[in-house]
Amino acid sequence: MSRRSAGAEGARRGRSGPAGRARESGAMRVLVLTGTRPDIIKSASVVHALEAEGCQTFLVHSGQHEGAVSALYRFLEMQPFAVVRLGPRGTRLAELNARLLDTLDPVMARVRPDVVVVQGDTTTALAGALLGFYQRVPVAHVEAGLRSGGCDEPFPEELNRRLITRIATWHFAPTPLAVACLRREGVALKAITMTGNTVVDAALFGYRRLGPRAPEESYAPRLIVVTAHRRENWGAGIAEIGRGMRRIVERFADVSVLWPLHANPEAAAAVRAAWDGLAPDARARVRLVDPLAYPDMLRALRGAWLLVTDSGGLQEEAVTARVPVLITRRQTERPEVLSCGAGRLVGADARRLEAEVARLYRSPAKWEAMRPARSPFGDGTAGARIAAVLTRAWATGRHAPRPTTTNGQARAAVAS
Repeated sequence: MSRRSAGAEGARRGRSGPAGRARESGAMRVLVLTGTRPDIIKSASVVHALEAEGCQTFLVHSGQHEGAVSALYRFLEMQPFAVVRLGPRGTRLAELNARLLDTLDPVMARVRPDVVVVQGDTTTALAGALLGFYQRVPVAHVEAGLRSGGCDEPFPEELNRRLITRIATWHFAPTPLAVACLRREGVALKAITMTGNTVVDAALFGYRRLGPRAPEESYAPRLIVVTAHRRENWGAGIAEIGRGMRRIVERFADVSVLWPLHANPEAAAAVRAAWDGLAPDARARVRLVDPLAYPDMLRALRGAWLLVTDSGGLQEEAVTARVPVLITRRQTERPEVLSCGAGRLVGADARRLEAEVARLYRSPAKWEAMRPARSPFGDGTAGARIAAVLTRAWATGRHAPRPTTTNGQARAAVAS
C-alpha cells in the first residue's frame, strides 16, 4: 500500500498504519480521523484498542490544527498514516469545511475503510461524517450525545455534533445523560453504547507516563490556570474574562495565574491588554505563555488550585484531576460537571468570576466540595469498549446498516 495519499503529505507506516497487513486478511479497516489537538488526545485510546483487536487502523490527521501535533502523537504513542496539508486559510468556516472535504475525499477513497471513526464536534468530524455518508461507509461517532441546549453555543460545534448524529451508525455516548439526549432525538437504543469519555483514558495514560510530580513542578499555593478560545468569547468576552482575572490577582496576594494564549492574534492581544499597567509585584504572579503541550497542561492541572476555562475538554480533564472549574460560558454541553459539583457557570462576566473565586478563597470547605473523588466521565476504559463494539459488529456482519430517525425527529433535533 502506498505511503502517500492524494491530497496528503507525510503519510507513514507505523503503529497506526497498515502494519503490513493485506486486505485479504479479513481484518476490519478503520479510518480514525483527527483534526485538532483535543481530537488527537481523545482518539488515542480508541486507536490503541482497535489495534489490540487486530484491526487495520489508518489514523489520518486533517490539518485543522497544525503546529506541534507531531510531539503530541509521539507522547500518546501513535503515528499517523497520513497528515493532510490544508494550506494557508482564513478563519471562515465555509472555507475550512470546503478544504477539508476536498482534501480528505481522496484519502478516504485510497484507504477504502470499512468504518470511519470521528471524534466529538469539530469541523473535521463533520467533514469526516459527511464523506463517510457520501462514500457509503458507516460512521462511528465517539463522544456522541453531548448537547448544550441551543444550536449557537458553542459555535459551530453544537450544530456539528447534531448533524453527525443524523449520519452515524454507532453512537458512543460518554454518560447516561448523553444517552438520554440521543434517545430523545430518536436514535435507536441498539445503536447507542455508553462508554465513558476517552479523555479520561488519555489523562490516566498521560499521568502514568509523567510519573510522580517532580520538584520543579511546584506552583504557588493558589495557581489559577486560565484558557479562553471559544468563538463566542472572542473580543469582548475574552476582555471581560481578563478584567475579572486582573481584579482577582490585585485582590489576593497569594494567587498566581498561568494563561496559555490562543493562537488567534486578536484573542491573544485582548488577554495581554488586560494586564497593562498592573503593579510589578502583581504582574510577577501572572504568566502569559504560548499554548501548552499536552504533558505540560497535565502538569499544570495537577498543580492547579482552580481552572477557569471556556473549553469543553478541559472541563472533563479538570474533574479527572480533581481541580474545581469555573466555566466562562452561559451554558455547557457537559452538565455532569455541574451536577457532580465540580464546576460552576460564571459566563464571560468579570464580577461573577471575581465573586466565585472569592467564595472559594474564603472557604476551603467549599473548594474541597468541588473536588469529587469519582469522575462522572468514566473509569479509563472507554477506548476498549468502543473497539469491542466495532469488532463485534464486524465479526457478526452487522456493520453496514445505518439507523434512522423520523423526519420530524431529525428536524426537531437540529432546530432545538
